[in-house]
Amino acid sequence: MYPRSFFLLTFAAVALACSSAPDESSGPTSGSGGSSGTPASSGGTPTSGVSSSTGDDFGTITGGNTSAGAGGAGGSDCKSVLDVTYRDFKETHPDFEMPTFRGDEPRRKLIEPTLDGDRKPVFLDSVGCFADRETQLGCRDGVGTQKTITSEESFNQWYRDVPGVNMTFTKELALEESPPGSGQFVFESAAFFPLAPDEGFGISPAGRDRNFLFTTEIHLMFGYVAGQKFTFVGDDDIWIFINGKLAVDLGSMHGPETGIIDFDAMADDLGIFPGNNYAMDIFHAERHTDGSNFRVTTNISCFVPVDIPL
Repeated sequence: MYPRSFFLLTFAAVALACSSAPDESSGPTSGSGGSSGTPASSGGTPTSGVSSSTGDDFGTITGGNTSAGAGGAGGSDCKSVLDVTYRDFKETHPDFEMPTFRGDEPRRKLIEPTLDGDRKPVFLDSVGCFADRETQLGCRDGVGTQKTITSEESFNQWYRDVPGVNMTFTKELALEESPPGSGQFVFESAAFFPLAPDEGFGISPAGRDRNFLFTTEIHLMFGYVAGQKFTFVGDDDIWIFINGKLAVDLGSMHGPETGIIDFDAMADDLGIFPGNNYAMDIFHAERHTDGSNFRVTTNISCFVPVDIPL
């Protein structure tokens, strides 16, 4: 049985971005994010080092219908298959299966609210603060002094290639329309172990029958239209950035928790405007063993992958 670790992502959108470049009235012609962008190629394909963008910078993301809940197929760079980078770790890493750790609540403020120039999260604190469930990104008192991340050095290994410390695998996560004709695209696994027992460092920790202890990293572009929402339920650490800015902050090793991005309600904070394309950057970690479930549900059928430095 694997009762503990659970991962659920839900995308909800009224529609995908329109198929023509946004009008100036829809907002600025370049998004604001944590890092400077690299111009797109003439074909409009996102290039590395870009934290946010509008359609004018990268070409418009096409392929979505304009009616609520619809998902159609379209443009050559547009797909419902997500490119994912997984990194496998050993149980000897100080942040994975921490020997002194005895369970926790979700913590905020472990990382900075913006990404660095390589679109990676930036370490802020080893302890952070307990999440206030009444506010989207707020804290409450009483966190104590127990570390959930050992140090800035150890954290910087989570989402970067470090020989001997982690092993990197690039795979795909395919969303399928379910039920057919519903406009809802889903990936679901009650045993989310994307790395086989003989991949990476193999089964870890010792005595288990699955390959636990890994991180998940996803970078993509999406078209923002009014009415979109994004809901996450799961564990362990999950950080989601929109337009280079932190929108879901549920760090530490904890039971299933919920984070909701209401794009319209958070538009001012995220610096986003309907009709434009923006970056979504997802960082997850499976650090404490018992089980691993992963679910994605979305009515956005069109995602454009973005290459970033490993």
